[in-house]
Amino acid sequence: TLAILGTSEHCIATNPSDMNVALMALEATIHIQGPSGERQVAINDFFVLPGSTPHIENVLKPGDLITHVSIKGLPAGSTSTYLKLRDRASYEFALSSAAVVTRVENGKISHVRVALGGVGTKPWRAFEAEKVLEGSPTNQENFRKAAEAALSEAKVQTQNKYKVELSKRCLVHALKLATNNA
Repeated sequence: TLAILGTSEHCIATNPSDMNVALMALEATIHIQGPSGERQVAINDFFVLPGSTPHIENVLKPGDLITHVSIKGLPAGSTSTYLKLRDRASYEFALSSAAVVTRVENGKISHVRVALGGVGTKPWRAFEAEKVLEGSPTNQENFRKAAEAALSEAKVQTQNKYKVELSKRCLVHALKLATNNA
């Protein structure tokens, strides 16, 4: 399927990974061993946008090996969800997906991380959605505003216009699930 976020004139392919979308929302760290030693890279910095070099998808250099991935602890009381929309029930890339980590206190979101899949050239961290949600009450209106913010930079092609609305609905539903507001 074709990407609507992070595209360039050289690449409109989506990143097919489900796991990396979840790891993005969990703010994972990638541990890399290479010829010059070990280094750690935040997952948001690991994947790169295609620009004029679509064959380079990440920051790995020749001789590098991912040794492990670490996930820091979530704030107490956090919940998370991963929602994947696809054409077939098994072994299918996401048309759209959303990974959400939230903590709700007194009906308001006190911690939130949002990542989208099936829509970007890399797993897409939706910082704009997080800004809308942080400190906001958990309701349909705020979830919809967050979804609008997350997809505000979408660049569509004739054959993937549907992805914008599909992805907004996917994110709204994932937020409902993660905040027990379904």
